[in-house]
Amino acid sequence: MKDLGIESHKGTYYQKSNKDLFDQLKKENKHSKYLPKIHIFPEAGLMNDPNGLAYFNDQYHVFFQWYPFGTVHGLKHWGHTTSTDLVHWSSQEFALIPNQEYEKNGCYSGNAIEFEGKLYLFYTANYKTAEGKIPKQAIAVMDQEGNIEKYAEPIISGEVEGLSGELRDPFVFKKSDTFYMLLGGSQFHGHSYAGFGDNGILLLYKSKNLFEWEYMGIIDIPIDTGYMLECPSLIQVDDKDVLFLSLMGVSSESQRFSNRFASIYLVGKLEIDAMYFQVENWDEMDAGFDFYAPQAFYGKRNIPLLLAWFGCGEPEYPMKENWKHGLTFPQQVSLEDGKFKRYPVKEIIEQFSNQQEVATSSFNIDSPTYYLKLNEGLHFKVGKENDYWEFIYNASAGKVTISRENLRQKIDETYGSERSTFINAITSVDVFVDNSFVEVYLNKGEKVFSFNVFQEGTTTVWSPAGQLEGTLYVSEP
Repeated sequence: MKDLGIESHKGTYYQKSNKDLFDQLKKENKHSKYLPKIHIFPEAGLMNDPNGLAYFNDQYHVFFQWYPFGTVHGLKHWGHTTSTDLVHWSSQEFALIPNQEYEKNGCYSGNAIEFEGKLYLFYTANYKTAEGKIPKQAIAVMDQEGNIEKYAEPIISGEVEGLSGELRDPFVFKKSDTFYMLLGGSQFHGHSYAGFGDNGILLLYKSKNLFEWEYMGIIDIPIDTGYMLECPSLIQVDDKDVLFLSLMGVSSESQRFSNRFASIYLVGKLEIDAMYFQVENWDEMDAGFDFYAPQAFYGKRNIPLLLAWFGCGEPEYPMKENWKHGLTFPQQVSLEDGKFKRYPVKEIIEQFSNQQEVATSSFNIDSPTYYLKLNEGLHFKVGKENDYWEFIYNASAGKVTISRENLRQKIDETYGSERSTFINAITSVDVFVDNSFVEVYLNKGEKVFSFNVFQEGTTTVWSPAGQLEGTLYVSEP
């Protein structure tokens, strides 16, 4: 990687004076060996949370957290990409650049809602002082032509008594004739963690016009929410409310919460009048290494969809590229016999063709982008003899493990090289590999592993314990 003077731009937002640097980074990244074909990834720099997901004006809009000048969590912008089919994406101009005083430390996460023919973008305006953060929530409006204009001042500003300054990630939705805003936060109960409180909380506000907001209080959630709750998201599926939360400080337990941070789903009902979420069932969303900050939205024909950050925390990668992270496949959310499931949308599945039946203990794959559907052989390795990841199913224990221990390119082993989950029985295993992005779905999304690997050349899939049976689909070049 060339020294392009990136470090000197760490606290800088995109502007004319650094456009040449950005263009040079984009140009170099086109030659990266690890770029995905289908997943959304940054043209340059570091991408994290998906923001402002919407189907608006006959297009899908995906905004995202983005530091464009390096692979660090620098000054956050909102990137923007659009699609008509959830597969082929067109990069747009920067949506939000932190060039106002009230957002001088970055445009943080939020969501979008359509109202009266315009798309309203809600976000946290990050504002730091020597005494700590002053929480501010801001708004920008996009018209039918794609022009985005920020509101002159934050719509919510200042701390709530008893809470830390870490109030962020507005998620706005409408119920009857009232708009509501979910906001993540942290509450003090006698302890603090580097500016956070010791209890993650979910705040609720209401409004009639999207600009004037009234604080309603804290929603009671009857589970452990760590010391900080962020990136809340809510959607209805089959008349049930499904709430998504991302948590810091949740204690690791048996085969759950093994990453630095965790994302969970809760199925039930949000009782607004009682300020309570009635939980029917809940669990960690992903069993892999690289998944965080999921956001749900309604797609075409009101289908409930979801994307998440393909990353978690600040993992160290062994190779040096000028881009880092991306987003998961767009996934359709469903409830099957009360079980929460998520699975790639059909438009993604349709990208894989060249069907080949598999009935052997070992076979090669020449394409970096493929879909492997397995019926038998639930212990297999993917890669080469000295560079592979491994899938292990212990049927008697109902335990599934993904191991990255034998990869040549080691990926931040601070939190270990294995991830496991429990499942009653496996009826299907769907493996999607998009170069360095891997998503493994058990029982069509009852359990999912999302993780990165950095391998090169022809891939071999082999079983050390017998025959593999299934179907291989390869993406067209």
